[in-house]
Amino acid sequence: MTGAYDREVLPGRSAMAVLTAVGTAVAAVLLLFIIGSLSAADPAEHGVATPWSWWVTGVVVVLQAAAQLIPGPRSAGLLVAAALPLVLASVVPGPLFSVSAFPILVLAFLTGLQEPVRRVRWTGPAAGVLVAVGQLLNAAFIGRTDYAGMAVESALQAALVIGLPLLPATVIAGQRAIRHAQQETLDAMARERDAHIGEVIAGERAAMARELHDIAAHHLSGISLMAGAVERQVHTDPEAARAGAAAVRAQSRATLDDLRRLVGMLRDTDGGDESVKTLDTVPALVDDVAATGVDVRVDVRGPASDDVGEGIGPLAQLAVYRMVQESLANASRHAPGAACTVVLDDTDPARFRVSVRNAPPPAGSLTRPSGSGFGIIGMRERAALIGASFSAGPSGDDGWETRMSIPRESRRHRTEQHT
Repeated sequence: MTGAYDREVLPGRSAMAVLTAVGTAVAAVLLLFIIGSLSAADPAEHGVATPWSWWVTGVVVVLQAAAQLIPGPRSAGLLVAAALPLVLASVVPGPLFSVSAFPILVLAFLTGLQEPVRRVRWTGPAAGVLVAVGQLLNAAFIGRTDYAGMAVESALQAALVIGLPLLPATVIAGQRAIRHAQQETLDAMARERDAHIGEVIAGERAAMARELHDIAAHHLSGISLMAGAVERQVHTDPEAARAGAAAVRAQSRATLDDLRRLVGMLRDTDGGDESVKTLDTVPALVDDVAATGVDVRVDVRGPASDDVGEGIGPLAQLAVYRMVQESLANASRHAPGAACTVVLDDTDPARFRVSVRNAPPPAGSLTRPSGSGFGIIGMRERAALIGASFSAGPSGDDGWETRMSIPRESRRHRTEQHT
C-alpha cells in the first residue's frame, strides 16, 4: 500500500520502527538457537541450558526488541532493554544470557542516531551500568568467584554493547545535523536572493510604469487636444480639420514609435542611438508639443556652444528629457491653452538647471481633473537617482513650475582636463 511506511502504526513510532523491532526480535531468537545449540553440544565449555531458560530468555529478548516501540525518546527504550537482563540473570542465569546483549546493541545504535548528544551522554552511561550489573549478576549466580575477572569482563561488556554502537551513531548524527544546518543556510540564502530579485524586478516594473506613463501622458494629451480642435473644425473649417486629423495620425505614430523603443530597450540592451534621449533632443520634443497647438518655447541659457550640458551624464540627461516631457504633458492636461516655457540654464559651472513653467490657463478654458500624481513622483525619484534636487509647485502668477538642479564638475576643472 502506498505510503504504508509513512503512517503511524503505534503512538510515537512509525511502521519502519515496527519492522526494525520485528527484525531485531527474529535475529535475537535465531542467535538464541545458535548459542543454545552450542551449549547443548559442549556443556562443559558453554554451560547447560534448560528448556525453562530457553523460554525465559526468548521472552526477554522479544521484550527487549519491543522496547523500541515505547512512545517517547529512544533513550527510554534503551534503559528498559538494558534493565530486562537483570531479571534474566536473577531467574535463569546461564550461557543464554549473552543473547540479551544483541537487542541492547541495536537500541544503542538507534538512540545515538536519533537522540541529541546532551541526552545520550546521560543515558549511555546509565545503560552501561545496567549492562555491567547484569553481567556481574549472571556470572555470580552461575558460581564464578574470580571477582576481578568478573569486574573486567562486565566493564568490557558494557563498553562493547553500549559504547561501540553509540560512537559511530553519534558521528553519523552529527554529520547529518551539519548537513541539515548547511541546507538551512542555503535555503535562507536562496530566500534572500529571491527576495532581492523580487525587489529588483519590482523596481524595474515601477521604472517601466513611469516610462510608459510619461510617454503615454505626453503624446495622448496632445492627441486629445488636437482631436478636440478637429471636432470643432469639421463643419467650420474642413481643411483645418483634415490637417488636424493628419497631425493626430502623426502624433499617434510617434506614440507607437516611443513605445516600440521602450520595448526594444527592454528586449535588447544594444538599442540604437534613436532611442537615446539627451539634452539635444529637448528642442525637438518642444517642437513636437508646439505642433499640437500648445504655445511653448525653449530658452537655452549659457555660452554659445554645441556642448550644452557638459558634465551631465546620460542618465541625468534622460531625467531632464523625461521631466520636460512630463511637465508639458501635465500643462496640457491641467492648464490647456496656457503658454509654457522650458528653460535650460547652463550658466552655472557647478550645476545644470532646468525648469518648465506654464502660465495660468485662459479664462473659460476647461481644466481636467487631477491625475494619479505618479508624474511628480517619477520626476522626484529620477532626480534622487542622479543626486539632483527637484521641486514642483505653483508659481507667483497662479501658474505651475517644475525645477531640477543637477550637480556636475566645475567648468574650470573640465577646462583644465581638456588642456
